[in-house]
Amino acid sequence: MVYLGSAFPKEADGLFIGAGHNALVAANYLARAGARVIVVEEQAQIGGGLCTEEITLPLFLHNLHVFFVRWSPDYRIWRDLELERYGLEILTPEVQNAIPFREGGGLVTFRSVERSIEEIRRLSPRDAETYLHIHREFSELTARILNPLRFAPPLHEEEMAERLERSPMGRRFLRWWRPSALDLVRELFEHEAVRALVLNNVAVRGYLPVLDVPGTGYIVVQALPGSHTGSLVRGGSAAAARALAASLYAHGGRILTRARVEQILIEEGRAVGVELANGWRIRARQFVCSSLPAPLTLGRLVEPARLDPSLREALARYRWNEEVLFGVHLALTSPPCYRGTDPAHPLNHALNHFPGYETSMAIEECMRWIREGKLPEGGGLHVGIPTQWDPSQAPSGHATAFAWQFVPSGAEMQERWAGPERLQHAHRVLDRWTDYAPDLPGKILAFGVHTPLDTEQLIPSMVWGDRHHGSYHPSNFWSSRPHRALGRYRTPIEGLYLCGSGTFPGGSFTGQPGHNAAMIIAMDFGYPLWWRPRRAEEILAELEE
Repeated sequence: MVYLGSAFPKEADGLFIGAGHNALVAANYLARAGARVIVVEEQAQIGGGLCTEEITLPLFLHNLHVFFVRWSPDYRIWRDLELERYGLEILTPEVQNAIPFREGGGLVTFRSVERSIEEIRRLSPRDAETYLHIHREFSELTARILNPLRFAPPLHEEEMAERLERSPMGRRFLRWWRPSALDLVRELFEHEAVRALVLNNVAVRGYLPVLDVPGTGYIVVQALPGSHTGSLVRGGSAAAARALAASLYAHGGRILTRARVEQILIEEGRAVGVELANGWRIRARQFVCSSLPAPLTLGRLVEPARLDPSLREALARYRWNEEVLFGVHLALTSPPCYRGTDPAHPLNHALNHFPGYETSMAIEECMRWIREGKLPEGGGLHVGIPTQWDPSQAPSGHATAFAWQFVPSGAEMQERWAGPERLQHAHRVLDRWTDYAPDLPGKILAFGVHTPLDTEQLIPSMVWGDRHHGSYHPSNFWSSRPHRALGRYRTPIEGLYLCGSGTFPGGSFTGQPGHNAAMIIAMDFGYPLWWRPRRAEEILAELEE
Protein backbone atom coordinates (compact mmCIF):
# COMPACT_ATOMS: atom_id res chain seq x y z
CA MET A 1 0.00 0.00 0.00
CA VAL A 2 1.32 3.42 -0.97
CA TYR A 3 0.56 6.51 1.09
CA LEU A 4 1.12 9.87 -0.56
CA GLY A 5 3.00 12.55 1.32
CA SER A 6 2.26 16.24 1.46
CA ALA A 7 4.70 16.97 -1.38
CA PHE A 8 2.70 14.96 -3.91
CA PRO A 9 0.37 17.42 -5.67
CA LYS A 10 -3.39 17.08 -5.25
CA GLU A 11 -4.03 18.98 -8.45
CA ALA A 12 -2.24 19.82 -11.67
CA ASP A 13 -2.76 21.71 -14.90
CA GLY A 14 -3.36 18.40 -16.65
CA LEU A 15 -3.98 14.75 -15.77
CA PHE A 16 -3.23 11.73 -17.95
CA ILE A 17 -5.14 8.49 -17.52
CA GLY A 18 -2.86 5.53 -18.21
CA ALA A 19 0.94 5.46 -18.35
CA GLY A 20 1.35 3.84 -21.74
CA HIS A 21 3.98 5.29 -24.00
CA ASN A 22 1.60 7.70 -25.76
CA ALA A 23 0.50 9.29 -22.47
CA LEU A 24 4.13 9.56 -21.37
CA VAL A 25 5.06 11.19 -24.68
CA ALA A 26 2.20 13.70 -24.50
CA ALA A 27 2.93 14.47 -20.85
CA ASN A 28 6.59 15.07 -21.68
CA TYR A 29 5.85 17.54 -24.45
CA LEU A 30 3.43 19.52 -22.29
CA ALA A 31 5.65 19.41 -19.19
CA ARG A 32 8.46 20.94 -21.25
CA ALA A 33 5.98 23.58 -22.42
CA GLY A 34 5.38 24.59 -18.79
CA ALA A 35 2.34 22.52 -17.80
CA ARG A 36 2.24 20.77 -14.44
CA VAL A 37 1.11 17.23 -15.19
CA ILE A 38 0.33 14.02 -13.32
CA VAL A 39 0.09 10.62 -15.00
CA VAL A 40 -2.21 8.12 -13.24
CA GLU A 41 -1.76 4.39 -13.94
CA GLU A 42 -3.86 1.45 -12.72
CA GLN A 43 -1.04 -1.11 -12.88
CA ALA A 44 2.12 -1.29 -10.81
CA GLN A 45 4.28 -0.86 -13.91
CA ILE A 46 4.40 2.00 -16.39
CA GLY A 47 4.72 1.70 -20.15
CA GLY A 48 1.66 -0.32 -21.17
CA GLY A 49 2.90 -2.44 -24.06
CA LEU A 50 6.50 -1.53 -23.24
CA CYS A 51 6.61 -4.56 -20.99
CA THR A 52 9.70 -6.68 -20.25
CA GLU A 53 9.38 -9.44 -17.67
CA GLU A 54 11.05 -12.64 -16.43
CA ILE A 55 8.17 -14.99 -17.18
CA THR A 56 10.28 -18.14 -17.66
CA LEU A 57 13.47 -18.27 -15.56
CA PRO A 58 15.42 -15.64 -13.60
CA LEU A 59 17.51 -13.25 -15.77
CA PHE A 60 15.74 -14.30 -18.99
CA LEU A 61 13.98 -11.14 -20.18
CA HIS A 62 10.88 -11.42 -22.35
CA ASN A 63 9.16 -8.58 -24.21
CA LEU A 64 5.49 -9.46 -23.98
CA HIS A 65 4.19 -6.89 -26.48
CA VAL A 66 6.62 -4.43 -28.04
CA PHE A 67 9.65 -6.33 -29.33
CA PHE A 68 11.15 -4.08 -32.00
CA VAL A 69 10.88 -0.39 -32.77
CA ARG A 70 11.63 2.01 -35.59
CA TRP A 71 13.04 4.73 -33.36
CA SER A 72 16.55 6.04 -33.78
CA PRO A 73 18.44 9.10 -32.49
CA ASP A 74 17.10 11.13 -35.44
CA TYR A 75 13.48 10.10 -34.75
CA ARG A 76 11.56 13.24 -33.89
CA ILE A 77 10.33 12.21 -30.44
CA TRP A 78 13.74 10.79 -29.43
CA ARG A 79 15.39 14.06 -30.46
CA ASP A 80 12.75 16.37 -28.95
CA LEU A 81 12.70 14.60 -25.57
CA GLU A 82 16.48 13.96 -25.47
CA LEU A 83 15.87 10.34 -24.55
CA GLU A 84 19.50 9.34 -24.88
CA ARG A 85 20.20 11.54 -21.84
CA TYR A 86 17.80 9.36 -19.89
CA GLY A 87 19.36 6.03 -20.75
CA LEU A 88 17.58 4.94 -23.93
CA GLU A 89 19.86 3.00 -26.26
CA ILE A 90 18.84 1.58 -29.63
CA LEU A 91 20.42 -1.35 -31.44
CA THR A 92 19.77 -1.74 -35.19
CA PRO A 93 20.62 -5.23 -36.47
CA GLU A 94 22.27 -5.62 -39.85
CA VAL A 95 20.06 -8.64 -40.62
CA GLN A 96 16.44 -7.48 -40.59
CA ASN A 97 13.97 -10.05 -41.97
CA ALA A 98 13.95 -13.75 -42.80
CA ILE A 99 11.54 -16.03 -44.65
CA PRO A 100 12.80 -19.56 -43.85
CA PHE A 101 11.95 -22.28 -46.37
CA ARG A 102 10.72 -25.56 -44.98
CA GLU A 103 13.05 -27.56 -47.22
CA GLY A 104 16.03 -25.43 -46.09
CA GLY A 105 17.53 -22.00 -46.61
CA GLY A 106 15.35 -18.98 -47.19
CA LEU A 107 15.16 -15.31 -48.12
CA VAL A 108 16.94 -12.72 -45.98
CA THR A 109 16.91 -8.92 -46.14
CA PHE A 110 19.26 -6.52 -44.45
CA ARG A 111 19.61 -3.01 -43.16
CA SER A 112 21.52 -2.43 -46.40
CA VAL A 113 19.00 -2.09 -49.23
CA GLU A 114 21.69 -2.94 -51.79
CA ARG A 115 22.56 -6.19 -50.05
CA SER A 116 18.85 -7.02 -49.76
CA ILE A 117 18.33 -6.51 -53.48
CA GLU A 118 21.14 -8.93 -54.26
CA GLU A 119 19.41 -11.52 -52.04
CA ILE A 120 16.15 -10.97 -53.90
CA ARG A 121 17.99 -11.26 -57.22
CA ARG A 122 18.82 -14.90 -56.39
CA LEU A 123 15.11 -15.66 -56.54
CA SER A 124 13.89 -13.19 -59.14
CA PRO A 125 15.97 -10.69 -61.16
CA ARG A 126 12.75 -8.95 -62.14
CA ASP A 127 11.68 -8.50 -58.51
CA ALA A 128 15.15 -7.20 -57.63
CA GLU A 129 14.82 -4.41 -60.19
CA THR A 130 11.26 -3.68 -59.09
CA TYR A 131 12.35 -3.57 -55.44
CA LEU A 132 15.13 -1.10 -56.26
CA HIS A 133 12.71 1.23 -58.05
CA ILE A 134 9.84 0.83 -55.59
CA HIS A 135 12.07 1.30 -52.54
CA ARG A 136 13.17 4.68 -53.94
CA GLU A 137 9.59 5.64 -54.79
CA PHE A 138 8.12 4.58 -51.46
CA SER A 139 10.98 6.09 -49.46
CA GLU A 140 10.35 9.48 -51.04
CA LEU A 141 6.58 9.28 -50.53
CA THR A 142 7.05 8.17 -46.93
CA ALA A 143 9.51 10.97 -46.18
CA ARG A 144 7.47 13.71 -47.87
CA ILE A 145 3.89 12.61 -47.16
CA LEU A 146 3.21 9.64 -44.89
CA ASN A 147 5.64 10.24 -42.04
CA PRO A 148 4.91 13.99 -41.76
CA LEU A 149 1.14 13.33 -41.85
CA ARG A 150 1.44 10.79 -39.04
CA PHE A 151 2.97 13.55 -36.89
CA ALA A 152 -0.03 15.84 -37.44
CA PRO A 153 -3.70 15.78 -36.45
CA PRO A 154 -5.52 14.16 -39.38
CA LEU A 155 -7.68 15.81 -41.98
CA HIS A 156 -10.92 14.25 -43.14
CA GLU A 157 -10.07 11.67 -45.77
CA GLU A 158 -12.04 13.51 -48.48
CA GLU A 159 -10.17 16.77 -47.89
CA MET A 160 -6.82 14.99 -47.76
CA ALA A 161 -7.47 13.23 -51.09
CA GLU A 162 -8.55 16.50 -52.69
CA ARG A 163 -5.35 18.23 -51.54
CA LEU A 164 -3.21 15.31 -52.71
CA GLU A 165 -4.76 15.56 -56.18
CA ARG A 166 -3.30 19.06 -56.53
CA SER A 167 0.33 17.93 -56.87
CA PRO A 168 2.18 15.35 -58.99
CA MET A 169 3.67 13.72 -55.89
CA GLY A 170 0.27 13.64 -54.21
CA ARG A 171 -1.24 11.90 -57.24
CA ARG A 172 1.60 9.36 -57.16
CA PHE A 173 0.76 8.63 -53.54
CA LEU A 174 -2.95 8.23 -54.30
CA ARG A 175 -2.13 5.67 -56.99
CA TRP A 176 -0.55 3.43 -54.30
CA TRP A 177 -3.03 4.28 -51.52
CA ARG A 178 -6.24 3.23 -53.29
CA PRO A 179 -5.73 -0.51 -53.94
CA SER A 180 -5.65 -3.12 -51.20
CA ALA A 181 -2.29 -3.99 -49.68
CA LEU A 182 -2.62 -7.57 -50.96
CA ASP A 183 -3.43 -6.54 -54.53
CA LEU A 184 -0.65 -3.97 -54.58
CA VAL A 185 2.03 -6.42 -53.46
CA ARG A 186 0.88 -9.03 -55.96
CA GLU A 187 0.89 -6.43 -58.71
CA LEU A 188 4.45 -5.35 -57.93
CA PHE A 189 6.23 -8.65 -57.30
CA GLU A 190 6.16 -12.07 -58.97
CA HIS A 191 8.04 -14.38 -56.59
CA GLU A 192 5.94 -15.68 -53.71
CA ALA A 193 8.72 -15.40 -51.13
CA VAL A 194 9.24 -11.73 -52.00
CA ARG A 195 5.51 -11.10 -51.78
CA ALA A 196 5.44 -12.85 -48.40
CA LEU A 197 8.36 -10.79 -47.15
CA VAL A 198 6.61 -7.49 -47.89
CA LEU A 199 3.20 -8.64 -46.67
CA ASN A 200 4.61 -9.90 -43.38
CA ASN A 201 6.00 -6.45 -42.71
CA VAL A 202 2.50 -5.09 -43.31
CA ALA A 203 0.78 -7.74 -41.18
CA VAL A 204 2.97 -7.19 -38.10
CA ARG A 205 1.63 -3.62 -37.96
CA GLY A 206 -1.89 -4.96 -37.24
CA TYR A 207 -3.19 -5.01 -40.82
CA LEU A 208 -3.59 -8.76 -41.34
CA PRO A 209 -7.43 -8.76 -41.11
CA VAL A 210 -7.77 -6.00 -43.76
CA LEU A 211 -5.01 -6.88 -46.24
CA ASP A 212 -7.51 -7.29 -49.08
CA VAL A 213 -9.57 -4.18 -48.32
CA PRO A 214 -9.24 -1.35 -50.89
CA GLY A 215 -7.66 1.76 -49.43
CA THR A 216 -4.95 -0.06 -47.44
CA GLY A 217 -2.20 0.21 -50.05
CA TYR A 218 -0.67 3.16 -48.20
CA ILE A 219 0.66 0.85 -45.49
CA VAL A 220 2.78 -0.98 -48.10
CA VAL A 221 4.28 2.39 -49.01
CA GLN A 222 5.37 2.81 -45.41
CA ALA A 223 6.18 -0.80 -44.55
CA LEU A 224 8.54 -1.61 -47.41
CA PRO A 225 11.21 1.03 -46.67
CA GLY A 226 10.55 0.65 -42.93
CA SER A 227 11.41 -3.04 -43.13
CA HIS A 228 15.11 -2.08 -43.25
CA THR A 229 15.11 0.03 -40.09
CA GLY A 230 13.85 -2.25 -37.30
CA SER A 231 15.68 -1.82 -33.99
CA LEU A 232 15.80 -3.15 -30.43
CA VAL A 233 15.84 -1.28 -27.15
CA ARG A 234 18.88 -2.43 -25.20
CA GLY A 235 17.72 -4.22 -22.07
CA GLY A 236 14.18 -4.74 -23.36
CA SER A 237 11.36 -2.44 -24.40
CA ALA A 238 10.55 -1.48 -20.78
CA ALA A 239 13.78 0.53 -20.80
CA ALA A 240 12.06 2.96 -23.20
CA ALA A 241 9.25 3.51 -20.69
CA ARG A 242 11.81 4.20 -17.97
CA ALA A 243 13.55 6.77 -20.18
CA LEU A 244 10.26 8.55 -20.89
CA ALA A 245 9.43 8.56 -17.19
CA ALA A 246 12.86 9.90 -16.25
CA SER A 247 12.50 12.68 -18.78
CA LEU A 248 9.08 13.55 -17.37
CA TYR A 249 10.35 13.68 -13.78
CA ALA A 250 13.20 15.93 -14.88
CA HIS A 251 10.66 18.47 -16.15
CA GLY A 252 8.38 18.52 -13.13
CA GLY A 253 5.92 15.77 -14.01
CA ARG A 254 4.63 13.16 -11.57
CA ILE A 255 3.48 9.56 -12.04
CA LEU A 256 1.15 7.65 -9.72
CA THR A 257 0.82 3.86 -10.18
CA ARG A 258 -1.59 1.34 -8.61
CA ALA A 259 -4.23 4.03 -9.05
CA ARG A 260 -7.35 2.90 -10.89
CA VAL A 261 -9.52 5.72 -12.22
CA GLU A 262 -13.18 5.09 -11.44
CA GLN A 263 -14.62 8.17 -13.06
CA ILE A 264 -13.74 11.42 -14.74
CA LEU A 265 -15.04 14.34 -12.73
CA ILE A 266 -17.17 16.72 -14.79
CA GLU A 267 -18.52 20.03 -13.55
CA GLU A 268 -20.64 22.37 -15.66
CA GLY A 269 -19.84 20.33 -18.75
CA ARG A 270 -16.09 20.42 -18.24
CA ALA A 271 -13.60 17.71 -17.18
CA VAL A 272 -12.02 18.87 -13.91
CA GLY A 273 -10.27 15.80 -12.53
CA VAL A 274 -10.52 12.10 -11.72
CA GLU A 275 -11.74 9.99 -8.84
CA LEU A 276 -9.70 6.89 -7.99
CA ALA A 277 -10.96 3.53 -6.78
CA ASN A 278 -9.79 4.32 -3.24
CA GLY A 279 -11.87 7.50 -3.20
CA TRP A 280 -8.99 9.94 -3.76
CA ARG A 281 -9.67 12.84 -6.08
CA ILE A 282 -7.07 14.64 -8.16
CA ARG A 283 -8.11 17.92 -9.74
CA ALA A 284 -7.18 19.22 -13.18
CA ARG A 285 -7.03 22.97 -13.62
CA GLN A 286 -7.15 22.75 -17.43
CA PHE A 287 -7.46 19.29 -18.98
CA VAL A 288 -7.79 15.54 -18.56
CA CYS A 289 -6.27 13.36 -21.28
CA SER A 290 -6.96 9.63 -21.52
CA SER A 291 -4.78 7.07 -23.28
CA LEU A 292 -7.52 4.46 -22.90
CA PRO A 293 -9.57 3.64 -26.02
CA ALA A 294 -12.61 5.85 -26.55
CA PRO A 295 -15.13 3.09 -25.67
CA LEU A 296 -13.48 2.76 -22.25
CA THR A 297 -12.85 6.46 -21.65
CA LEU A 298 -16.29 7.67 -22.68
CA GLY A 299 -18.20 4.42 -22.15
CA ARG A 300 -17.00 3.61 -18.61
CA LEU A 301 -15.48 6.72 -17.04
CA VAL A 302 -18.11 9.25 -18.16
CA GLU A 303 -21.79 9.23 -17.26
CA PRO A 304 -23.80 8.08 -20.30
CA ALA A 305 -26.13 11.07 -20.12
CA ARG A 306 -23.24 13.39 -20.98
CA LEU A 307 -22.81 11.87 -24.46
CA ASP A 308 -24.96 12.19 -27.56
CA PRO A 309 -26.93 8.93 -27.99
CA SER A 310 -25.57 8.39 -31.50
CA LEU A 311 -21.98 8.59 -30.21
CA ARG A 312 -22.78 6.19 -27.37
CA GLU A 313 -24.23 3.71 -29.87
CA ALA A 314 -21.23 4.04 -32.18
CA LEU A 315 -18.79 3.40 -29.34
CA ALA A 316 -20.80 0.36 -28.24
CA ARG A 317 -20.28 -1.03 -31.77
CA TYR A 318 -16.62 -0.03 -31.92
CA ARG A 319 -14.57 -2.19 -34.25
CA TRP A 320 -11.72 -3.78 -32.28
CA ASN A 321 -8.87 -5.37 -34.18
CA GLU A 322 -9.93 -8.78 -35.41
CA GLU A 323 -6.53 -10.36 -34.70
CA VAL A 324 -4.55 -10.61 -31.49
CA LEU A 325 -1.29 -12.29 -30.54
CA PHE A 326 -0.79 -15.68 -28.93
CA GLY A 327 2.76 -15.78 -27.59
CA VAL A 328 5.17 -18.49 -26.51
CA HIS A 329 8.30 -17.10 -24.79
CA LEU A 330 11.36 -19.30 -24.45
CA ALA A 331 14.48 -19.53 -22.32
CA LEU A 332 17.08 -21.34 -24.44
CA THR A 333 20.54 -22.83 -24.02
CA SER A 334 21.42 -21.32 -27.41
CA PRO A 335 19.59 -20.12 -30.54
CA PRO A 336 18.13 -22.73 -32.91
CA CYS A 337 19.19 -23.06 -36.54
CA TYR A 338 16.92 -23.27 -39.54
CA ARG A 339 17.10 -26.35 -41.72
CA GLY A 340 20.05 -26.35 -44.09
CA THR A 341 22.00 -23.61 -42.28
CA ASP A 342 24.79 -23.30 -39.75
CA PRO A 343 24.74 -20.97 -36.70
CA ALA A 344 26.56 -18.19 -38.58
CA HIS A 345 24.07 -18.07 -41.46
CA PRO A 346 22.26 -14.69 -41.70
CA LEU A 347 18.91 -16.49 -41.70
CA ASN A 348 19.49 -17.34 -38.02
CA HIS A 349 20.36 -13.76 -37.06
CA ALA A 350 17.41 -11.79 -38.44
CA LEU A 351 15.50 -9.39 -36.23
CA ASN A 352 12.19 -10.79 -37.51
CA HIS A 353 11.64 -14.35 -38.74
CA PHE A 354 8.45 -15.57 -40.44
CA PRO A 355 8.45 -19.41 -40.57
CA GLY A 356 5.30 -20.79 -42.17
CA TYR A 357 4.67 -17.65 -44.23
CA GLU A 358 6.52 -18.58 -47.41
CA THR A 359 3.83 -17.35 -49.80
CA SER A 360 1.20 -14.65 -50.07
CA MET A 361 -1.40 -17.45 -50.13
CA ALA A 362 -0.28 -18.58 -46.66
CA ILE A 363 -0.83 -15.07 -45.33
CA GLU A 364 -4.18 -14.80 -47.10
CA GLU A 365 -5.23 -18.13 -45.57
CA CYS A 366 -4.38 -16.85 -42.11
CA MET A 367 -6.49 -13.75 -42.84
CA ARG A 368 -9.44 -16.00 -43.65
CA TRP A 369 -8.99 -18.00 -40.45
CA ILE A 370 -9.03 -14.78 -38.45
CA ARG A 371 -12.23 -13.63 -40.10
CA GLU A 372 -13.89 -17.00 -39.53
CA GLY A 373 -12.86 -17.00 -35.86
CA LYS A 374 -10.77 -20.16 -36.27
CA LEU A 375 -7.40 -20.98 -34.78
CA PRO A 376 -4.71 -21.45 -37.43
CA GLU A 377 -4.16 -24.99 -38.64
CA GLY A 378 -0.38 -24.96 -38.69
CA GLY A 379 -0.16 -21.44 -40.01
CA GLY A 380 2.73 -19.03 -39.85
CA LEU A 381 4.63 -17.45 -37.00
CA HIS A 382 6.42 -14.23 -36.17
CA VAL A 383 9.60 -15.29 -34.39
CA GLY A 384 12.37 -13.27 -32.75
CA ILE A 385 15.55 -14.04 -30.84
CA PRO A 386 16.45 -10.71 -29.19
CA THR A 387 19.66 -12.01 -27.62
CA GLN A 388 21.24 -12.44 -31.05
CA TRP A 389 21.67 -8.66 -30.95
CA ASP A 390 21.25 -7.81 -27.26
CA PRO A 391 22.91 -10.45 -25.04
CA SER A 392 21.88 -8.49 -21.93
CA GLN A 393 18.40 -10.01 -22.20
CA ALA A 394 19.60 -13.46 -21.00
CA PRO A 395 22.33 -14.96 -18.77
CA SER A 396 25.72 -15.13 -20.45
CA GLY A 397 25.85 -17.79 -23.16
CA HIS A 398 22.07 -18.30 -23.22
CA ALA A 399 19.23 -16.93 -25.33
CA THR A 400 15.66 -15.76 -25.19
CA ALA A 401 13.14 -16.09 -28.00
CA PHE A 402 9.45 -15.79 -28.75
CA ALA A 403 7.00 -17.19 -31.27
CA TRP A 404 3.88 -15.13 -31.88
CA GLN A 405 0.90 -16.27 -33.88
CA PHE A 406 -2.04 -14.20 -35.06
CA VAL A 407 -5.29 -15.62 -33.64
CA PRO A 408 -8.90 -14.38 -33.67
CA SER A 409 -10.07 -11.91 -31.04
CA GLY A 410 -13.35 -11.81 -29.16
CA ALA A 411 -15.06 -12.85 -25.93
CA GLU A 412 -15.51 -16.47 -27.02
CA MET A 413 -11.79 -16.85 -27.68
CA GLN A 414 -10.95 -15.35 -24.29
CA GLU A 415 -12.99 -18.10 -22.63
CA ARG A 416 -11.07 -20.74 -24.56
CA TRP A 417 -7.71 -19.35 -23.41
CA ALA A 418 -8.78 -19.86 -19.79
CA GLY A 419 -8.88 -23.62 -20.33
CA PRO A 420 -6.66 -26.38 -21.76
CA GLU A 421 -6.49 -24.68 -25.17
CA ARG A 422 -3.74 -22.48 -23.73
CA LEU A 423 -1.12 -25.23 -23.42
CA GLN A 424 -2.40 -27.24 -26.37
CA HIS A 425 -1.95 -24.32 -28.72
CA ALA A 426 1.46 -23.51 -27.28
CA HIS A 427 2.62 -26.99 -28.28
CA ARG A 428 1.17 -26.48 -31.76
CA VAL A 429 3.15 -23.25 -32.09
CA LEU A 430 6.38 -24.93 -30.96
CA ASP A 431 5.77 -27.84 -33.32
CA ARG A 432 5.31 -25.41 -36.17
CA TRP A 433 8.59 -23.64 -35.44
CA THR A 434 10.30 -27.03 -35.16
CA ASP A 435 9.14 -27.82 -38.71
CA TYR A 436 11.62 -25.17 -39.79
CA ALA A 437 14.22 -25.35 -36.99
CA PRO A 438 14.53 -29.06 -36.08
CA ASP A 439 17.03 -28.49 -33.26
CA LEU A 440 14.68 -26.19 -31.31
CA PRO A 441 13.24 -28.76 -28.83
CA GLY A 442 16.65 -29.76 -27.49
CA LYS A 443 17.52 -26.16 -26.66
CA ILE A 444 14.44 -25.26 -24.57
CA LEU A 445 15.07 -24.77 -20.85
CA ALA A 446 11.59 -23.43 -20.15
CA PHE A 447 8.77 -21.66 -21.91
CA GLY A 448 5.99 -19.35 -20.84
CA VAL A 449 2.64 -18.85 -22.56
CA HIS A 450 1.09 -15.40 -22.96
CA THR A 451 -2.41 -15.55 -24.40
CA PRO A 452 -4.70 -12.67 -25.42
CA LEU A 453 -6.49 -13.29 -22.10
CA ASP A 454 -3.21 -12.70 -20.25
CA THR A 455 -2.73 -9.52 -22.27
CA GLU A 456 -6.13 -8.14 -21.27
CA GLN A 457 -5.59 -9.06 -17.62
CA LEU A 458 -2.17 -7.39 -17.61
CA ILE A 459 -3.27 -4.33 -19.59
CA PRO A 460 -7.08 -3.94 -19.34
CA SER A 461 -7.14 -1.23 -22.01
CA MET A 462 -6.19 -3.93 -24.55
CA VAL A 463 -9.72 -5.28 -24.87
CA TRP A 464 -9.64 -8.99 -25.87
CA GLY A 465 -5.87 -8.54 -26.16
CA ASP A 466 -6.12 -5.82 -28.83
CA ARG A 467 -2.68 -4.18 -28.70
CA HIS A 468 -3.69 -1.63 -31.35
CA HIS A 469 -6.87 -0.36 -29.61
CA GLY A 470 -8.93 -0.85 -32.74
CA SER A 471 -9.13 -2.16 -36.29
CA TYR A 472 -7.16 -0.66 -39.17
CA HIS A 473 -10.10 -0.94 -41.53
CA PRO A 474 -10.22 2.28 -43.61
CA SER A 475 -13.49 3.15 -41.88
CA ASN A 476 -11.51 3.35 -38.61
CA PHE A 477 -8.51 5.35 -39.79
CA TRP A 478 -7.41 8.91 -40.54
CA SER A 479 -9.94 11.31 -38.94
CA SER A 480 -12.44 8.48 -38.36
CA ARG A 481 -10.19 6.86 -35.74
CA PRO A 482 -11.88 6.22 -33.36
CA HIS A 483 -14.93 8.17 -34.59
CA ARG A 484 -15.48 11.20 -36.80
CA ALA A 485 -16.49 13.23 -33.72
CA LEU A 486 -13.28 12.26 -31.90
CA GLY A 487 -10.77 12.13 -34.74
CA ARG A 488 -8.65 15.12 -33.68
CA TYR A 489 -8.05 14.07 -30.05
CA ARG A 490 -10.77 16.31 -28.59
CA THR A 491 -14.01 14.90 -27.16
CA PRO A 492 -17.45 16.55 -26.90
CA ILE A 493 -16.69 17.20 -23.21
CA GLU A 494 -14.72 20.39 -22.77
CA GLY A 495 -11.25 19.78 -21.38
CA LEU A 496 -11.30 16.02 -22.07
CA TYR A 497 -8.92 14.62 -24.68
CA LEU A 498 -7.75 11.28 -26.07
CA CYS A 499 -4.12 10.37 -26.78
CA GLY A 500 -3.87 6.57 -27.01
CA SER A 501 -3.43 4.04 -29.79
CA GLY A 502 -7.16 4.19 -30.47
CA THR A 503 -6.54 7.59 -32.07
CA PHE A 504 -4.69 8.41 -35.30
CA PRO A 505 -2.35 6.97 -36.45
CA GLY A 506 -2.93 3.91 -34.26
CA GLY A 507 -0.90 1.38 -32.31
CA SER A 508 2.69 0.16 -32.36
CA PHE A 509 5.46 1.95 -30.49
CA THR A 510 5.47 5.23 -32.39
CA GLY A 511 4.42 7.86 -29.82
CA GLN A 512 2.67 9.71 -32.63
CA PRO A 513 -0.82 9.79 -31.07
CA GLY A 514 0.70 11.29 -27.91
CA HIS A 515 2.73 13.79 -29.93
CA ASN A 516 -0.35 14.93 -31.86
CA ALA A 517 -2.61 15.14 -28.82
CA ALA A 518 0.00 17.31 -27.07
CA MET A 519 -0.10 19.68 -30.04
CA ILE A 520 -3.89 20.05 -29.82
CA ILE A 521 -3.86 20.55 -26.04
CA ALA A 522 -1.04 23.10 -26.25
CA MET A 523 -2.93 25.05 -28.90
CA ASP A 524 -6.17 25.00 -26.87
CA PHE A 525 -4.50 26.32 -23.70
CA GLY A 526 -1.86 28.60 -25.14
CA TYR A 527 1.23 26.57 -24.29
CA PRO A 528 4.26 27.25 -26.49
CA LEU A 529 4.71 24.78 -29.34
CA TRP A 530 8.43 24.60 -28.62
CA TRP A 531 8.89 21.45 -30.74
CA ARG A 532 7.40 23.16 -33.84
CA PRO A 533 4.81 20.60 -34.92
CA ARG A 534 3.24 21.04 -38.34
CA ARG A 535 -0.34 20.97 -39.53
CA ALA A 536 -1.46 18.54 -42.23
CA GLU A 537 -2.54 21.48 -44.41
CA GLU A 538 1.02 22.83 -44.39
CA ILE A 539 2.54 19.46 -45.21
CA LEU A 540 0.30 18.93 -48.23
CA ALA A 541 0.61 22.53 -49.44
CA GLU A 542 4.39 22.07 -49.67
CA LEU A 543 3.84 19.38 -52.28
CA GLU A 544 2.32 21.99 -54.61
CA GLU A 545 5.39 24.25 -54.56
